[in-house]
Amino acid sequence: MRWLFLLLLLTGCDGWPESPKPPPPAPPPDGSVPRGTAAQARALASPGPPVDAALLAQGADRYAIFCTPCHGARGLGDGVVVKRGHPHITPLPSDPARSMAAITGNLAGAHPHSDRLDPHQRWAVARHVEVLMRGRP
Repeated sequence: MRWLFLLLLLTGCDGWPESPKPPPPAPPPDGSVPRGTAAQARALASPGPPVDAALLAQGADRYAIFCTPCHGARGLGDGVVVKRGHPHITPLPSDPARSMAAITGNLAGAHPHSDRLDPHQRWAVARHVEVLMRGRP
């Protein structure tokens, strides 16, 4: 009998009323700058961090992980994806500012890596590419 009473009690319950939807967020005031934008812009601005052996080693490591599949070990656009049918990829630029633009944006179809490489690591890759391209034939 007790179970029947509980069952009847539960069937009469039609749940909680739906909560009202919150209002949309207010637009930012005119002239406002998102938090962290200025600091990130400074971190990405030329000339970047000082070039030393540690920066170049980090750049070589990040390049091997993120860039070699398409650009190849020498930066000539002959990576494994090209060997497997991807259209030809142009050789990398030796100018670190151009490399930074390609890494940060999506220049010439490059995959942006801003979600995987912080500004310091992007500079490391750009400086590694600069050294790599100086030695190309």
